[in-house]
Amino acid sequence: MTKGIILSGGWGTRLRPLTCTIPKTLIPVMNKPVIERQILLLKSAGITEIILAVSVMGDILKNYFKDGEKLGVKIRYTDERKPLGTAGAIKLAEDFLKDDNFFMLNGDVILNFDFKEMIRAHEKLNGLGLVASKIVDDPSRYGVLMVDKNSNKIIEFLEKNEYRSQEGKKIAMPINAGVYLLESDIFNYIKPLKKISIEREVFPKLAEEEKLFHYPIPGIWKDIGKPEGLLEGNIQLMIDILKNSKEQKKNLINKSVDIEGKASIHPPVTLGKNVVIRKNCKIGPNVIIGDNVYLGANAEIKETLIYNDAYISEDVKLEKVIVSDNCLLHKGAQLIGNNQNLVILASYVEVSENVCLIAPSNHSLTVCHHEVVKNSIN
Repeated sequence: MTKGIILSGGWGTRLRPLTCTIPKTLIPVMNKPVIERQILLLKSAGITEIILAVSVMGDILKNYFKDGEKLGVKIRYTDERKPLGTAGAIKLAEDFLKDDNFFMLNGDVILNFDFKEMIRAHEKLNGLGLVASKIVDDPSRYGVLMVDKNSNKIIEFLEKNEYRSQEGKKIAMPINAGVYLLESDIFNYIKPLKKISIEREVFPKLAEEEKLFHYPIPGIWKDIGKPEGLLEGNIQLMIDILKNSKEQKKNLINKSVDIEGKASIHPPVTLGKNVVIRKNCKIGPNVIIGDNVYLGANAEIKETLIYNDAYISEDVKLEKVIVSDNCLLHKGAQLIGNNQNLVILASYVEVSENVCLIAPSNHSLTVCHHEVVKNSIN
């Protein structure tokens, strides 16, 4: 029986301040932690034994998932006391994984495809490893796969900054999507208790030995390493879920949502449990709102994520914003992002009445958890 291991040990530095209070892999994506969505994808493929490789804020992850019973899977944990790299992290779980092949996932990617198809492809190709791949227009930020199109064999595995396109032009290429299906023989390539990168030190060897293949994944894929990627990934997943819905829905609105009077909903929009929307609100497009969120009259929200238990007062305007849990925005506050540069509020932030926060043109505007913003920034 195929098993799974998900790496969840990173600091999430580029997502700060969102990751100051929770691990990166518990960041909500369409109102579920990104790693929970991965667990459910594994479960849908019949995989019920999963290991979470944790280190940073490991206790928070353990407390959230416990033994996995609520999700209908069995979850174990490894505890990485010092950085061991991506290969060293799975070596800690060798005793759990050595009896069969297994999925290995980076816990910070959004995806939505059938893992059973990847299992079938692995059985057919009969390699030691199968790497999920995705073609992207700008591969410079990712590990690039040089492949044989006829056999799906990976000829060369190039990590970040190792790939150079001809004449410096951006060329669409298959990149490493952070999902692997590996045979247990992989452990023969990893020394115990050593810091080893599977991407830099193991996969290139397998490629040389012609034992590494790739599987082009369908559907969406997004790395949530940066806030703008997190926002884009949420929106892409929402659109993908709606597109594949049998009911042909335009929005995903929980039955418990309370809408007073007329509210303008511009698809696509996701509204979680017990959301309260007062009169004359304008919501959407591209808005995801979590559970127990209050929106006061005349609020205008688009291109925005709002997590659970936030209170948005009347006449508030939000565009290209991430609002974490338990934030309070007073009357007339305006938060406006700028292209890829967002306004980001960490947990328990309070924004005073009529304060205006506008992101500059060269970086996102962030507010750390528990801060009270009394003055405008623009």
